[in-house]
Amino acid sequence: MARKHILIGSGAAGLAALREIRSVTHDDEIRMVTMETTLPYSPTALPYLLSGKIDEETLWVVDEEFFRQMGAELVRGRRVVGIPWDRKEVVLDDGSRENFDTVLIATGSEPLLPDLAGFDTVSVLGFHTLDDYHRLVPLLGPSAEVILYGGGLVSMGLAANLAKRGVGVKVVVRSRILRRYFDPESSDLIAQVFTAHGVDIVTGSEVVEASPAGGRIELSLGDGRTVRGDVLVNCLGTIPRISFLDGSGISATAEGILVDRHMRTSRENVYAAGDVAVGRNFFSGETGTNAILPSAVEQGRVAGANMAGRVRESPGWISMNTFHFFGASACTVGLVNGSKDVDWVSTSTNTAYTKLGLKDRCLVGVQFVNVPVDPGIFQYLIRRRVDVGTRIEELLANPAETSRAIMIKKERG
Repeated sequence: MARKHILIGSGAAGLAALREIRSVTHDDEIRMVTMETTLPYSPTALPYLLSGKIDEETLWVVDEEFFRQMGAELVRGRRVVGIPWDRKEVVLDDGSRENFDTVLIATGSEPLLPDLAGFDTVSVLGFHTLDDYHRLVPLLGPSAEVILYGGGLVSMGLAANLAKRGVGVKVVVRSRILRRYFDPESSDLIAQVFTAHGVDIVTGSEVVEASPAGGRIELSLGDGRTVRGDVLVNCLGTIPRISFLDGSGISATAEGILVDRHMRTSRENVYAAGDVAVGRNFFSGETGTNAILPSAVEQGRVAGANMAGRVRESPGWISMNTFHFFGASACTVGLVNGSKDVDWVSTSTNTAYTKLGLKDRCLVGVQFVNVPVDPGIFQYLIRRRVDVGTRIEELLANPAETSRAIMIKKERG
């Protein structure tokens, strides 16, 4: 008997679930509901619109033909405002209702608004959607200076592409850039590249107040310094987009929706994946979110398989981040900092850095700056817990070729 699946969100997790459901059954009805008025796109590509590396015509990750081939309907420009689970319905913002047999919540995240003095007196932009891009572009005149508040991957990707566009950029961050993703040595190397390309990185103090200043915006820091610019973009962080869950009985925390290894929520036939899903960490088994594209795809596939009637489990998420900037590159896979039972070894030059974390002769974390590697291979070695104990020196000296050789041997073995 055919069933009906509602997919809320058109990002990587939702699309992966759609493909997975269709790989199991061609009979079920599938409707994808998105707040966007456009075809699906990846928010990670938005900064490249600013530098001209891509244009809007090449932004879309799938086209109308994709949905025709999938036998699925894309419902654009509609927000979900409630999920009355007892009636097995999804309520949309136009008052319409959609019944379901299963539903996937893959609504992603939205910017975390800073709770600081004066931020209600100035114009603060976000940079998370295509609409945000369209709001920002008209403000980027030839002499414009943009302040980016926060030093994460969104902020630094935006900084690199604004600088390529010829816009003045100031990044304001309390401690150091990319702190959650890279250790201090990596951060320093990355910061040097940004500084060499004219990006002003302001560190060492908290922002305490924002205020208008003669037609511009001024941030006051705790140590008495001030930072002025024409445009302020909030890149402080994100929160899950789940306010519509009120009254649904679906268990959630401030981090997101609690899911099991099947990506099931606390309500039967309701699943979650991507930025909103609080799943299990591969290493510790503890719960948390991992807002990166590979995790969203993997979780979407698991959710889609189970929604279609197959039994599939997530092995747990592993952090993996890649970053390209001004012709340089950096990536991390697995653990980044700390952990008393991990042995770290590293090698570096003035411009390149390799760091490997090992536990019981197996990799648990790697970092590279300006070292060409395939992050997917290192994720494979970590997830499969491949013994690399005898090849550490080779991995340090030539990580790309050595990691590939180890993976091939494992596969053949």
